[in-house]
Amino acid sequence: MKKIRIAARGSKLSRIQVRMVEEKLNKLGIETSFVEVKTKADLFQASPLSQLGKGVFEKEVNQAVINGEADIAVHSMKDMLSETPPGLELYAVLKRDPPFDVLISLSCRGLFELESGKVIGTSSMRRKNSIVFYRKDLLVRDLRGNIDTRLRKLFQGEYDAIIVAEASITRLATYDHQYQGINYSKFDPTLLTPEANQGIIAIVGKSNSPLKDLFRKLNDEKTYHEAIAERTALNIIGGGCHSPLGVLFEELDEGEYRGIMTFIDGRKKITVEGIFRGKPEEVGEELGKRLLKEIKDEGIVIKT
Repeated sequence: MKKIRIAARGSKLSRIQVRMVEEKLNKLGIETSFVEVKTKADLFQASPLSQLGKGVFEKEVNQAVINGEADIAVHSMKDMLSETPPGLELYAVLKRDPPFDVLISLSCRGLFELESGKVIGTSSMRRKNSIVFYRKDLLVRDLRGNIDTRLRKLFQGEYDAIIVAEASITRLATYDHQYQGINYSKFDPTLLTPEANQGIIAIVGKSNSPLKDLFRKLNDEKTYHEAIAERTALNIIGGGCHSPLGVLFEELDEGEYRGIMTFIDGRKKITVEGIFRGKPEEVGEELGKRLLKEIKDEGIVIKT
């Protein structure tokens, strides 16, 4: 088999995620090559993500596959649009890394131990709204850049604390020793519910390619079920990756899930959770409808 060309962003974390896919392919005796792609998010790092529109981390990477410049695209699944572009499909997901959010602070203190007036950096509306909801006495400032850039800005003193995905820290630490030993406090999902599909690496390719049969060997079924349930729940509400919504499913047993979903706008926080049974799409739909009812009962309208 010829080398499989893998398209992805060129950031340190993105390269690590590609490496994780490459290692699995190499074990199957398959060679790979890397195709670096610049995305809209990379080109306009001074702009807030909410102003750049949808698909800013994936559109150009997927286009490289559509154009025949690469065989597959590797993404952080939380950055993917709810609908896969025509002609492409989700081939596989790797086993999920920790899905939680973490706070890293210069003082090694958690959110509720930080002194009043401290500056927290994040580019996520969900995280910003959560900080405002819990700690109105803290200052929230937009923080763009790749994860290594965000950490550098923190340690240079531009921020007193930052909130990031735990998976990004664990992946960096696994492949780069300089990131080992970073102390952080982990958010319980009832306090700060993660973004849909956080901690999941996705592999996308052409629908008509024979390669998709190969990638079924890499697919983690448990993670795939959780991913579909979360995306279904998110679609019920109608929010995107820049919305104030968090959702997390854990498959406890085949067909049985623990799910939690939260809407938070800085003034109100609405959370629904429970144990659900059924197919991923069914449990996702049930959780999403429960939260949607609560949101409508409060007279809240979510912008999509």
